[in-house]
Amino acid sequence: MDVPIHVIRYFCVLAEELHFGRAAERLSITPPSLSQQISRLEQQLGVKLLDRSPRKVVLTPYGRELLPLARRVQDDHNQVLDWARSVQRDREAPMLRVGVVAAGAGSLTTAAISATLTAMPNARIEMRRLGFFDVAADLGSGRVDVVFAPGPLPLPPRMRTEPMWREPRVLVVRSDHPFADRESISILETGAESFVAASGGPPEVVDWWLVDPRPDGSHPRRGPTADSVEGLLELVAAGAGVNIAGASAAQHYRRDELTYIPITDIDPATIVLCSVTDARNPMVATFRETVTSLSPLVTASLY
Repeated sequence: MDVPIHVIRYFCVLAEELHFGRAAERLSITPPSLSQQISRLEQQLGVKLLDRSPRKVVLTPYGRELLPLARRVQDDHNQVLDWARSVQRDREAPMLRVGVVAAGAGSLTTAAISATLTAMPNARIEMRRLGFFDVAADLGSGRVDVVFAPGPLPLPPRMRTEPMWREPRVLVVRSDHPFADRESISILETGAESFVAASGGPPEVVDWWLVDPRPDGSHPRRGPTADSVEGLLELVAAGAGVNIAGASAAQHYRRDELTYIPITDIDPATIVLCSVTDARNPMVATFRETVTSLSPLVTASLY
């Protein structure tokens, strides 16, 4: 037995109105057509659903039993339609997956996303946190479309990096560390410290962040490693060593147990926007243009 969903709806509306004329008007059909549809439904079910008389229409006991079931079917059908419409909207809306390593580009990340959504209100943005050295793999696999990451960052030839943000580097120490009250520090004053560092990356990148070798030719003592900025900060908070990070970490990863001290005599970190040169997603070019227009490094180069 197959009862069409529109007939279920006809029955529900008639049960609410208990009047063929008013129900037919709500359904935008004629009263005779509605009467025929209900009669056909009764024939299919083999029971009488409504008692009709010149004065009134009332539900029979079978009609009263069917009504809550019919309403549930109608509601479920409406939910399916709503779901299908939402899926269609999502598929039609442009999507950009933005990867962020550590603190990304600080406030520039927020400004770029806000400007993109203002220009394209129907766009969808997905933020994804990446590990220190996941950029090439995640861009190559399409898991992300663009990535904000701190350089230096060696990538395959088909991937491009554009400098967007430059920030000083800071020494991250426990709040009870002897250096914690300092307003700034020289890298040469940290020779006795054990440094925690990112794991699994190219040695030249890890060396750059550790400032190895130091300006005087010495090498830092190396301690435990971690594969995420949260892991590194946890090691510092536990007293396993100190760390060197970009200055924005002080805002994005503020913790009572940690203190961030500017290092005065090493190169700043440069945050880059990474993307695939032959990206098929048209939003990549749009987002790149938006970020470029907001970037203090690009703006400074114009004057």
